[in-house]
Amino acid sequence: MNAEIITIGEEIISGHTLDTNSAFIANKLSEIGILVRYRVSVGDRVEDIEEAILAAWNRSAVTIVTGGLGPTTDDITKKAICNAFERKLVFHDDLLKLLENRFRNLHRKLPAVAQNQALQPQGADLLDNPIGSAPGILFQETDRCFIALPGVPSEMEAILSQSVLPYLRKRQGRGHIEIRRLRTTGITESELSEAITDLEPTQDHFRLGYLPGYQGVDLRLVCRANEEAEARAEVDKLTEAIIGRVGAFIYTIGDQSISEVVGSLLTAAGKTVATAESCTGGLVAKMLTDVSGSSSYFLGSVVAYSNDVKHDVLKVPTELLQAHGAVSPQVAEAMAAGIRNVIGADYGLSLTGIAGPDGGTPEKPVGLVYIGCAQASGVVSKKVNLFGTRQRVRERSATMALDILRKTIIGR
Repeated sequence: MNAEIITIGEEIISGHTLDTNSAFIANKLSEIGILVRYRVSVGDRVEDIEEAILAAWNRSAVTIVTGGLGPTTDDITKKAICNAFERKLVFHDDLLKLLENRFRNLHRKLPAVAQNQALQPQGADLLDNPIGSAPGILFQETDRCFIALPGVPSEMEAILSQSVLPYLRKRQGRGHIEIRRLRTTGITESELSEAITDLEPTQDHFRLGYLPGYQGVDLRLVCRANEEAEARAEVDKLTEAIIGRVGAFIYTIGDQSISEVVGSLLTAAGKTVATAESCTGGLVAKMLTDVSGSSSYFLGSVVAYSNDVKHDVLKVPTELLQAHGAVSPQVAEAMAAGIRNVIGADYGLSLTGIAGPDGGTPEKPVGLVYIGCAQASGVVSKKVNLFGTRQRVRERSATMALDILRKTIIGR
């Protein structure tokens, strides 16, 4: 089953509002095995919306529209729906009473303009909006369906989860969909593809997707079969083959972030960590403490941006700073050992580098980062050369630092 998503609003196509709705819907549809083939954005013109609806209706089994269902004059999606499906707007007295009761329970009077929400396209099934006034709209035929949802993200998400996804699962009929996510870091999308391209499934019922991000590339396996055991067996087989090729770069199978994975490992081992950061400015500490319960394993951090702090607080020898410079493997290792000793943690993790856009030299270019990791048995460092904006370099190096810590904990 394929789908098309249409987002409506001048604020979307002008760039004033980021379209998060279509991304959310596409992700949820993919989780139940529905392939999104088109994503379209349309401004607030009835003719344009009608044209987009008809195009989607003629080429997609599922059409989902968001936006323009409110009661104000610029909310014109219902008119476009009526034009496209040759229907009229009809008044729903029961819907008006529902809205009046909802406002009464909030000790508020239903605004006169909100009464327009009781006007809905003729013949449509209405989907309850548990947190707003605009219901969802559903038209269905044997081989296709049309769904319109409010543009307010919280309302759209509520109707999608409560009504739309259960409806679409039922519409798909019997069968099982097995979805698995393999999360990688330290390898590019092209390198990953080159390593496993011959493993990619070619059958229509089984798909492997590459989901690149600034912190790594996720592999998404989606398999549909008549029986759960059958689907799981196929996904297990491909997962095993992928691990055999690129297992060193996979930090989890599932939805955990790298911070959560590291936190789980530290907790299981009964170990603690402290960080010393220069170019990342505390980002690694922030990522670690984003995880609830991190106080049990994260002891503290020092942002040692200046050489004086590196020397005075972390006890990095002045001779090392003078001989090798702040951005060097020697200083990274001294920082990691220093923070471990100063804080009293089992692991010390450090980063020093040049995030840019200024400060680079031919010998030490922008994007050069050294990561140090210290434990009782010694200290090691790794050199990485990254590219991108200042923020991208910081994000990538912080993620790689956590992955180095992960590998250190598991002894890899």
